[in-house]
Amino acid sequence: MLSWLQRLGIVSGNAFEFYDIAVYAAISPYLSHLLSSHGIVHSEWMVWGIFALRFLIRPLGGLAIGKIADTQGRKKALIITSSLTGSATLLMAALPVNILGESLVILLLCLQMVQAFSFGGEYPTIIQYLHQGSQREQHARISSLIVASSIVGVIASVLIVMGLKGTLSESQMQAYGWRIPLIIGAVNIAMSFWFRLRLPAALPTPQPTRLTNDVRTTVRIGLVSVTGAVVFYVQNISSTILAKDFPIQPFALVNSVTLLVMILLVGWITDKYLSSPKKSFSGGLLAGLVVSYPAYYLLIHGHDGWQQWIAFITISLISALILANLATVLFSIARNNTTSLGLGYNVALSVFGGMSPLIVSFLSEYDASYVGAYAALTTIPALIGIYAFSAPSLTLQSEMNT
Repeated sequence: MLSWLQRLGIVSGNAFEFYDIAVYAAISPYLSHLLSSHGIVHSEWMVWGIFALRFLIRPLGGLAIGKIADTQGRKKALIITSSLTGSATLLMAALPVNILGESLVILLLCLQMVQAFSFGGEYPTIIQYLHQGSQREQHARISSLIVASSIVGVIASVLIVMGLKGTLSESQMQAYGWRIPLIIGAVNIAMSFWFRLRLPAALPTPQPTRLTNDVRTTVRIGLVSVTGAVVFYVQNISSTILAKDFPIQPFALVNSVTLLVMILLVGWITDKYLSSPKKSFSGGLLAGLVVSYPAYYLLIHGHDGWQQWIAFITISLISALILANLATVLFSIARNNTTSLGLGYNVALSVFGGMSPLIVSFLSEYDASYVGAYAALTTIPALIGIYAFSAPSLTLQSEMNT
């Protein structure tokens, strides 16, 4: 059985995945200026177009690396993802932008595609590696640790870029400052790679499943993942669009830190008192379906600070109930099938995760509280994925804990 220190080392790679995603968003103005200085028109659209296109390759990464995890071991799959991510991040930091000209766009896209391919296999493999062989009464904490590592990556990127902006001038940031967060990311990924080399490799060999079961499992995973993708990307990537008049600023940082604490707390409470990640997850879904729109309406249109705080805590708690238990619910559906987990999860993430910031921006032009209606509607796929399918049950079976 893995120690908690080993588990922290494993999820560090997941933290750096979301660090890289958030860093790209944070340095996007500098990348846009670089492209514009090389005569590339609509450079801002080009930068965000690259960000959107990277999602398209994630399902392929989930499929390919998931297959490696199932057939050659999850340790090997995690070493591959660290290698790909670290190499692409370091190369992006070292790009000789002054001599590349218009080819800079192609190289940026290629490196982002390599990262996305790697990221497609990272999360599903971590879910399987950490849950298999663990005690059932630890599953919610393991699940919350996985998603908490993602938020830690987002927070780290925000703090590092804020620190650089406060230390360097605008011209220095444009000249070389944008490279520093990427170099830090590459060094951290190298550390994660070293740690993963030292992990135990012995894992139970998964039993083969019929193709019909694979398809059914993949669909269920995709439906459940829709809600998780929307909640995560609305809460973290799109939070700067929401609640601009919130009593405490910067709202994006306050939101991420609050969500991180609540996710870890929900994981501990679920293991300690509920013993059922499925029930905790389902409670979050039902609360989100009923309460999301009123809570967002109060957050956006509340006239008093205490009203906004009540709405903010409510939204964070609903999100924590969903996100803290998501990995365990996906594990219980996947039943050792990392390939189906990688494909179903990444298809949902590519469509709904990648589109959520755009949808939030569009809805906010009319009324930002409509984001609550969007969040409420996207709980329905997960409810269908859990309850509208017959056997097998989502109860975690003892044979998974060998």
